[in-house]
Amino acid sequence: MKKLFTLCVAIVCSSLMIHAEVLKFNATSLAYKSQNNYGYWSDWSDWSDCNILVVWNVDAERIDIYSASAQEYDIYDYSGETYDDNGGTTQTFKCIDAEGMRCEVRFRHQSDGQWQLYVDYADVMWVYN
Repeated sequence: MKKLFTLCVAIVCSSLMIHAEVLKFNATSLAYKSQNNYGYWSDWSDWSDCNILVVWNVDAERIDIYSASAQEYDIYDYSGETYDDNGGTTQTFKCIDAEGMRCEVRFRHQSDGQWQLYVDYADVMWVYN
């Protein structure tokens, strides 16, 4: 009986590990833009080099970006996938950050294979390559 119980526990644990999905990315560059007091957006900044780990825990519905100050985004809604004229696709998630502010996080897969991660607030946006 003890062996049967141990076998059942091992099967349950291994099946849980199979379903866990965590995706890790390394961002190599960063750009941003912001909105001024009159509601106009700036142009995107020049790309600056970075080395930042991005962890998307699909099962926990969470995205963590390990920049100079850690960014935590809890996903509360999936807005769907869109396609652009250049052959790229974008998946958009509505999120809440660690301070309770709403934002959108977008994963964009360009037609050339490049991935980008956008973080969009009402008055500032940044993008990682």
